Amino acid sequence: MGIKRLRFWLSSLSGQIVMVALLFLVVIQLVGIQIYRMEREETLGLVDSRFALQRVVSAIRLLNQSPENLHDEILRASRSETLRLRIRDQGTTPAERNPKFERIVRSKLEYPKQLAIQISAERNPVAGHSLPHNHPRGQAQPTRRAQGMRTDVRLQGSIELEDGRWLDFISLRDNEIPNWSIKAVLSFVLLAGLLAGLMIWLLQRTTRPLKQLAQQAERLGRGDKPEPISESGPREIRHTLTAFNRMQDRLDRFVSDRTRMLAAISHDLRTPLTTVKLRCEFLSDGEDKQKIQQSLSIMEQMLSATLQFAREDGLAEPIRNLDLPSLLQSLCDDLQDNGFDVSLVAQSAVIYRGRPSALRRALQNLLDNGVKYGGKVEAELEVTPTQVQIRIRDFGPGIPAEQLEEVFKPFTRLDTARNMEDGSIGLGLAIARTLVHQHGGQLLLSNHPRGGLLAQVFLPR
Repeated sequence: MGIKRLRFWLSSLSGQIVMVALLFLVVIQLVGIQIYRMEREETLGLVDSRFALQRVVSAIRLLNQSPENLHDEILRASRSETLRLRIRDQGTTPAERNPKFERIVRSKLEYPKQLAIQISAERNPVAGHSLPHNHPRGQAQPTRRAQGMRTDVRLQGSIELEDGRWLDFISLRDNEIPNWSIKAVLSFVLLAGLLAGLMIWLLQRTTRPLKQLAQQAERLGRGDKPEPISESGPREIRHTLTAFNRMQDRLDRFVSDRTRMLAAISHDLRTPLTTVKLRCEFLSDGEDKQKIQQSLSIMEQMLSATLQFAREDGLAEPIRNLDLPSLLQSLCDDLQDNGFDVSLVAQSAVIYRGRPSALRRALQNLLDNGVKYGGKVEAELEVTPTQVQIRIRDFGPGIPAEQLEEVFKPFTRLDTARNMEDGSIGLGLAIARTLVHQHGGQLLLSNHPRGGLLAQVFLPR
């Protein structure tokens, strides 16, 4: 369950931005630590070099001013884990000498030119350099830690003493890498936690209007008329919400204007239609009069159906919870009471939010078409986590494949003569699809493999 929640969170905008920010934080922190180590190493190396030279100068002054029997004590006191000193009869000439350090030491010692100073400074320390093992008598042996340590030579050389002997010295660099301290780890975790918390709060505050926008679009797609979204958040999001509110207002005006225009046209056509019917009554009886009256009757039915649909579409029926299986069962029971062969072969319990009257009319139109042209009808209701599917199958001749979409156009009739006789004007399927679309759903027609027409209604949950 935790992994699913993590994946769901990582698939969101907030999760992805927070993870990218934390990744960059880790990379920047590691790069910063590496730069700090390099700078620290270079700085400490410079300090160590100067400190080593200062100790060498101090040791030489003491050696030059002390009797020989105290030299071993002076060397022991001057040594450290990174500075090795010993007295030899002959000096060691470095491969590359450093005139700068030699001048510094000569100046501090106030040495005459006849006393030699030979110093080498390693700019690129070589790892794995080890101390010489041939220590003279009386010189302290290296500690166990110094023997097992991989060290680099930073300074080395030989300085001639006033008694003719030479002081050899080697200044080493400790390569032991300091471990992460608890304080550093806690500081990094605290910084990452503060950054993640601040970003989560900021992103939730920023994306909250986008969630409202998605909910508003879903409600608008289902035919609801929600209130305009509060235009808050960053400038780009406010512009998006403003554009959406304008679009919603324009769509509402467009649909309302179209519905009112359709209702007005249908209403206004009733007056000339009534006038024509009255004048037709004064015609002499015959076949022409009968055909005119029949045509006028069909026109009146079409106008009445159009006007009724326009009025119902403009009522803006509120959305509420309804028991969809009970609604479908009541429609089937009504048709069975009228002597039609209609059955609900499967049903699942579901509470659906929609317009009861609109859904009732859409499903009733589909069932009426089924019993009218197919005789026997089977209805089935299936519920999934994302949608509700209603299948209505009749056992009639079906519809040619090339005309499955044509029948949804208003006033389209495949069998004109039969439709005139049964009072059909070709608006049933068009009205049904419009009402289903108002709920954000789909109405599809197809020919069943075993014969008959199959109408499928998909309603989002």
